[in-house]
Amino acid sequence: MKKVKVEDALGMILAHDITEVIPGKKKDVAFKRGKRIEPNDIERLLDLGKRHIYAFDGEIKGVHEDEAGLRIAKAMLDENMEVTPPKEGKVNIVSKVEGLFYVDLEGLYELNRLPDVLVSTVQNRHIVRTGDIVAASRITPLYIEEKWLRKAEDIGRKGVIRIEPFRYYKVGLVVTGSEVVTGRIKDGSYIVEEKIKNYGNEVVHKVLVDDEIGLIRDGVLECIKKGANMVITTGGLSVDPDDVTLEGIRETGAEIHFYGTPVFPGAMFLVAELEGVYILGAPACVYFNKNTVFDLMLVRIMAGERPTREDVVKMSYGGLCLNCPECHYPVCFFGKGM
Repeated sequence: MKKVKVEDALGMILAHDITEVIPGKKKDVAFKRGKRIEPNDIERLLDLGKRHIYAFDGEIKGVHEDEAGLRIAKAMLDENMEVTPPKEGKVNIVSKVEGLFYVDLEGLYELNRLPDVLVSTVQNRHIVRTGDIVAASRITPLYIEEKWLRKAEDIGRKGVIRIEPFRYYKVGLVVTGSEVVTGRIKDGSYIVEEKIKNYGNEVVHKVLVDDEIGLIRDGVLECIKKGANMVITTGGLSVDPDDVTLEGIRETGAEIHFYGTPVFPGAMFLVAELEGVYILGAPACVYFNKNTVFDLMLVRIMAGERPTREDVVKMSYGGLCLNCPECHYPVCFFGKGM
């Protein structure tokens, strides 16, 4: 492929598409790559403002940017993704499901170390909806050598990116607090209910209980009996003497996976499990902070993760919400560090 004057391109093979733009009317391909330049094409190319073009003398060598971008993208796909048609060499990868996006950083870096290969993604553990763009691929030149393209495909097939579809839960809600039970303050748990439903889950049972260990225990067990395969408690997890939610959950016989997270807001968060049923202890901040550790952990569990204490430690990186005046979560760094 070489750059030649249009007048000298007669008989050569065009190496790239040439677009014609008529303001307010159309933008379309006037000459497709692979076309052999004929005598009557010269004036038309000049009319389009092309004094030089890229062309081949004979056989086309290498893989064009459109095909290359498609091949790289398709190599990375899992069953929950699809590609869009190439546009100016770039191919987008979009989600076919609602779920959580994952990226193997080392694999992504390995791809981008290859000559002329470019791949970009959204952040790890980004929440995606059907149709959302999660990654894009292209090459730097118009054509790339086949050997580099094959290496990119080999790396892509190792699982550089994936999407885990959400598993939806039947949720039981245990609202704690004597001030709520006695009617001294309005029950604000509708905020949590709306959040649960917005993530696609169903609230199957709700109970209000006083700040007593036995009542909290019985409330959790009642939710499970009513068909909940996830139970969420609200409040009662700080260090005040009346905060006994931790003890109430422990009394059910549940295993406490962790209590306390280096994520703000949401430090006093708890995750436990009782015979396969997750119990999430949400601190009071869920009532007045738009997004907390509760949001981060809920979607991880919905994506099939079984969070450990080590996972929680790693959440400290990127775990500080800045409470921006205009919230753009999940399109921000919060909870995307590791």
